[in-house]
Amino acid sequence: MPADAAGATWTDRVLRPGALFLVGDPKQAIYRFRGADVSTYVQARDCIRAKSPDDVISVSTNFRSCRSILAFVDNRFREVLQVEGQPGYVALDPFHDDHDRGPCVAALDIPAAEGDGKRSADALRDAEAEAVADLCARLIGHRLVTCSRNGTRILQAGDIALLAPSGSDLWRYEEALEARGIPVSTQAGKGFFRRQEIQDLIALTRVLADPRDTLALGALLRGPAVGLTDEELLDLVDALPRDPERPDARQKLRLGLDVAHVAHPVAREVIGRLQVLARQALGTTPHDILSQAVDAIRLRPVVRQRHDGHAERALANVDIFLEMSRPYAVRGLRAFARAMKAAWDGRTRTVEGRPDAQEAAVSLFTMHASKGLEWPVVIPINTSTRTKAVSGALVDRPANCLYCPVFGVRPAGYEDALDRERREAGNERVRLWYVAATRARETLVLPRFPEPSDRTSWASVIALGLDAVPAIDLERLPLRPMAAMTETLNEQTREVFASEAATVARHRRLTWIVPSRDDAPVPGFEDAGSEPLPVPTEAVSAPLQGGRERGTVIHKLLEEILTGELDERDGLEARARFLAGHLGPYGEDGRPAALDPADIAACVARALALPQVAGIRERLRAEVPVYAYEALDEEERATAGVADALACDERGQPDVVVDWKSDVAPGKDALLGYRAQVARYLAATGARLGLIVFVTDGNVVSVTPA
Repeated sequence: MPADAAGATWTDRVLRPGALFLVGDPKQAIYRFRGADVSTYVQARDCIRAKSPDDVISVSTNFRSCRSILAFVDNRFREVLQVEGQPGYVALDPFHDDHDRGPCVAALDIPAAEGDGKRSADALRDAEAEAVADLCARLIGHRLVTCSRNGTRILQAGDIALLAPSGSDLWRYEEALEARGIPVSTQAGKGFFRRQEIQDLIALTRVLADPRDTLALGALLRGPAVGLTDEELLDLVDALPRDPERPDARQKLRLGLDVAHVAHPVAREVIGRLQVLARQALGTTPHDILSQAVDAIRLRPVVRQRHDGHAERALANVDIFLEMSRPYAVRGLRAFARAMKAAWDGRTRTVEGRPDAQEAAVSLFTMHASKGLEWPVVIPINTSTRTKAVSGALVDRPANCLYCPVFGVRPAGYEDALDRERREAGNERVRLWYVAATRARETLVLPRFPEPSDRTSWASVIALGLDAVPAIDLERLPLRPMAAMTETLNEQTREVFASEAATVARHRRLTWIVPSRDDAPVPGFEDAGSEPLPVPTEAVSAPLQGGRERGTVIHKLLEEILTGELDERDGLEARARFLAGHLGPYGEDGRPAALDPADIAACVARALALPQVAGIRERLRAEVPVYAYEALDEEERATAGVADALACDERGQPDVVVDWKSDVAPGKDALLGYRAQVARYLAATGARLGLIVFVTDGNVVSVTPA
């Protein structure tokens, strides 16, 4: 380390006791694409060790994997992680012992694949996918896993993880699992636009965006969303009327055709519904029209049926596609259709939807994404994929230089930087394998191929010594037989339907009543026999504007007085002015509201001074929630509301219900409505008396229960 003028080195200035603390596992440094550089960690560790060896502490106890898995990892990775450019290796001490349910590290033999070149690689992936899916089907429901220190349970699909070094062709593994009825939770495939439900949605989007798109309409009708066969489509087109001037030319299959000429009933129904939606497409957002279209063609029930009860991921993909249309609310449906078509043509990599029930699905992750996670059973897959070659522009981090070939001409120093980059990339792939091998808690299954791996494949990154690994015993894991599909006989008859309909009809319906805004009749309450309604004896000038705002302030003041928050003898008008200011300067009609704080304060004081109110003032409680339930012959009624004020008797039972009204000159119909409203509160609370208090003119209307 260079020294400054005072002779102090960098480590002397920075590495003071308590000034620096580092923690990490450099063997898991696998994110070079994010700028992580294991050499930085190694340099800092060596500086600290040179100054104070006792300050570097190795934490070697592993609380995840069992003893045999860690012994396998120590044996295979000890030497390769101690070469130049690697951070070194510290043996792992196991915390968990091995289980007694077979080998903890086993090999899965993959049958040989025929062909050459790309066809051979695809065939090898297909063979591996079938073998892995078959193993998962045998493990689920048969193998035991440890759920606690002293207990076990049956292995579920969520206890298995398939870890891939890259996302190439992972759809093969997904299809193999789903063909056996095993759901998959994938965060690695990024095959969103390869999924069948997404292709159906893209065809649907294109049809609605352009009714002349013959190809998209044919793909939609031919796909599983509708399910027409090639013969049915040909018959449909052949039956369309011909142009008299061109009898040899057949009419094209377009959304704008006359549905009366479509003989196939399913096609006629689908085309008719899509025609209605296409006419609405320009007047709403893509998300709205596509949501309606998904319901119109019954896509979600079709997806559920197609996946036989394991449609969580497909349904999540449908929701993701609909969400992707939200940013196109202004650009429109055609722009969204073009974007989705371009993404499908270019095979854009997009992560698929994630099912809610992760424990019921096999996890499919990349090795990068698996860091920090663990599963009882881990199977590395797709390791026959070739590693990505290092090329193009390079960044030499130690020298802080950028090397970029221009028109094929490499700058000076590029070859040395390329060699260093290749070594660093190779070292990181070893660490990536280390991460994958240490994700397993109880069982690590390694696919074993019959032919030697290509030297550029992921399987050749490290010598795992699979020849010495025992093969997993599939005979001990019998394949669970698929349940036979039995056709359920439909025993519904007209008589059975009539009986069930009568049973449903006998059920009483539930009616919710909100007294402040509901006009449902009150059982037993007849207004005709009540006392005559009083007529205001003196005219009171109403405020010019702000009727509703005026009532809101009056109710708030009465509430604060009854709760003790406000003393009406001091500051009532000031409080009214303050509350009126918070309602804003405008009324319901948009014109300035004219609230008179003095008038409001006078109304509140007048109401509280009324003899009917003053006599129960000490017992009044403000804003009392009221709930009630009533069962009638043909319906059930549930009442929910808030009484303006309620007085209870000495036993704590409701006695008097008070309803404040700020009307200036209420009409007869309004008065009748107010009486019915209070009557509902009386029926709900069992109170003996109700009072309608008109605070503006001081009139009080009493209401008695039936």
